[in-house]
Amino acid sequence: MTDDNYLCRASKILLIGAGPSTAELIREISVFSDAIVAADGGFRAAENAGAEVILVVGDMDSQHDLPTDQAVAHIADQETTDFQKCLAVCDADVFLGVGFLGGRLDHQLAAFSALLNEPRPVVLVDEAQLVFVVPPEFFMDLEAETPVGFYPMVPIQASLRGVRWPLSNAAMSPMGQIATSNSALGGALEISVDGPGLLAILPRRDLAGVLAALDRGFGKAQHQ
Repeated sequence: MTDDNYLCRASKILLIGAGPSTAELIREISVFSDAIVAADGGFRAAENAGAEVILVVGDMDSQHDLPTDQAVAHIADQETTDFQKCLAVCDADVFLGVGFLGGRLDHQLAAFSALLNEPRPVVLVDEAQLVFVVPPEFFMDLEAETPVGFYPMVPIQASLRGVRWPLSNAAMSPMGQIATSNSALGGALEISVDGPGLLAILPRRDLAGVLAALDRGFGKAQHQ
């Protein structure tokens, strides 16, 4: 899709889903965004948080009384989730997502699949943690003892440095080597992978650092 075809374009877009969230969380994360887009039923969560929603996207099976002046992208197909629909009609250097973790496990797994198939960086956030797919090279500073986890959704080669249990060019897979329940040594966390598929799980408090690191490691030219 070219820039001309996107319905919303911003440097950082916050996507709000209908899963578990709070008004306080939405307001906190919205500080990092330039525009807010709701995925169908996520509009009510955004509205309750006082967020200004620039666009509502989805099959609209959860929305029947939107404000008459609200911009809507009604996409009726049932082959994609409302989260995927948002990604299809929006463009950003980095996406943030609230309301896509927790709640129904099948919805959360579908969100992870969407991350795996999305070349642009997306950070999903809940009350306690954040999740994103690691780019080919990633580094950021973390406080010592910060809990970190890494989970390969597909077979990949990965190196992890700056953690209690490092890996060097290790073959990782869901049925083999994983690296959950790890912790930072303090200072630089360095990760390299040979392709997309490694989920990183960090505390929510490290969102600003993660966004800065993704800005360094994921340029717009990579997903044009």
